[in-house]
Amino acid sequence: MYREDTIEKFIELRAQGWSLGHIASELHTAKRTLVEWGREYAAHIESLRVMEQQILQEKILASREEDLARLLRLQKDVEDELANRTLRLVDTEKLFRMSTELREEIRKMRLEKDSEQQSSVGDANGQARGVVPATNGTLQR
Repeated sequence: MYREDTIEKFIELRAQGWSLGHIASELHTAKRTLVEWGREYAAHIESLRVMEQQILQEKILASREEDLARLLRLQKDVEDELANRTLRLVDTEKLFRMSTELREEIRKMRLEKDSEQQSSVGDANGQARGVVPATNGTLQR
């Protein structure tokens, strides 16, 4: 009754987090039909949702790494300029301040990156961070 491309579009939109009401309007399909499709294709929707989240996380990480590289280049330029100046120049104070601010921003970004990597390691082990596996009250040896 429904074309395969309509079902595929439903799966795609649902994985992107669209509500059933919005999808019903977009695809001109009864909401009850969408509920049934949601049950039937739940695993496919969830796997697509997970894949899209991973792609988004990779984009965010790449963007942060690009920002960090840009800040590092800028800091090097500032420090090179400082190395070529004498302390008698007024603008030197401003360059020292800028160098300090850049160092602090880089430090924060590195801490965020380390924090995210530790978070993903916890997730990769199948447990949330800070969660201790439950035991039945007996000591394990």
